Amino acid sequence: MHRDAASLNEELGNFCRTRGADLVGIADLVPVRNFILTQGPSMVGQFPRAVSLGIRLNDWIVDSHSPNEPRRHSLYWHHVYDVVTQSLDFLAYDVTRWLIGRGFQAFPVPGSTPYNFDKLLAIFSHKLAAHLAGLGWIGKSCLLLTEQFGPRIRFVSVLTDAPLEPGSPVDRPCGKCRVCIDACPVKAFTGVEFSPAEGREVRFDVQKCSEYRREHPCGLCVSTCPKGKKARGKPSNP
Repeated sequence: MHRDAASLNEELGNFCRTRGADLVGIADLVPVRNFILTQGPSMVGQFPRAVSLGIRLNDWIVDSHSPNEPRRHSLYWHHVYDVVTQSLDFLAYDVTRWLIGRGFQAFPVPGSTPYNFDKLLAIFSHKLAAHLAGLGWIGKSCLLLTEQFGPRIRFVSVLTDAPLEPGSPVDRPCGKCRVCIDACPVKAFTGVEFSPAEGREVRFDVQKCSEYRREHPCGLCVSTCPKGKKARGKPSNP
């Protein structure tokens, strides 16, 4: 490891947080390169590291949304996809410029753009990067669950060759909890715990979820997860 890796991590982390990141981690992509190449173009497999960046969702919006309202009128959908996803893309671009300015190669992976529309896969898994970086674990909902925010957070990734010190993956099974499985209106989840040796289809029917969300701004797997619920007081009166 480069002798300045720790200081580079610290400097990068401080920069990311000043740009709005709530969570920052570094993933070692070398052990999973073959898997990465099965999902995206060969270009993404050339980078040994990923900077994983997370922005949390607003609890009031997550808890108050109705999954049955028209998607075009949904504050939740606007917040998650129009506001937070775009914020992540801008954040990733800022981090990319920061790394390039220091002489490293870097590539910002789009926050939410399918690469394979038939299988609804992106060119790179942000959840994989966040998991490898030690920011969270994959739940029965196939969402990345974090200790601080549960699934109430979205991630983006910047691929790089910078000699950053990576984190270590975290695995915490959901156990007997089935809240997200029972809440899903189209029963898209099977209840099987995450295993890196198994494909997504073992745990999640992505087509069922996608078809339902064409008309409904559903986020019940996010809002019902006990890991994401926080004790929250009422707003103070003016």
